[in-house]
Amino acid sequence: MPLTFRRAISPQTMKIRSLSLMLIALLVSVITLQAAQPDTAPVRWRTIISTTGPDSGTVTFKALVAPGWHLYGLDIPEGGPKATTFDLSGSTGIKFTGTITPSRPALKIDDPLFGMTLEWWDADVEFKIPFVVTDADAARLNAKIGYMACDGESCRPPKTENVSTPVKLKKQ
Repeated sequence: MPLTFRRAISPQTMKIRSLSLMLIALLVSVITLQAAQPDTAPVRWRTIISTTGPDSGTVTFKALVAPGWHLYGLDIPEGGPKATTFDLSGSTGIKFTGTITPSRPALKIDDPLFGMTLEWWDADVEFKIPFVVTDADAARLNAKIGYMACDGESCRPPKTENVSTPVKLKKQ
């Protein structure tokens, strides 16, 4: 009969193992809760491409602004927050035939956080720009939306939202 030796585990080693297991369980719980949190972004973006003719259309960028937050305007003075911007230069196969136009005017507010009069939207707003297709096979919208949101007490850091989607016109 072979002899086997079992090494005794000290109480200190047992405590360390128990503490390690509890820390791992806590870490897994925190990660799971973080992943389950709803999207708390103060501004979310939707992009809609609409056909207006056989080779033309309109891109609509819809900003969904959370209650209590505001999205800064398109023209902000130096020293203020980041303006809302739309960089469409990466788009291919389409030519923009106008300028970005908001669905309603921005509010003009004396902003105590920045100590200046600023423009912003405090609810959902749409931004539209018309286009024509110059190459149907390569037609793709590539946009970078830069923006900043505040709630009257604090601001989120400036953010850039990237949008990339093919442009497909409906057959007439």
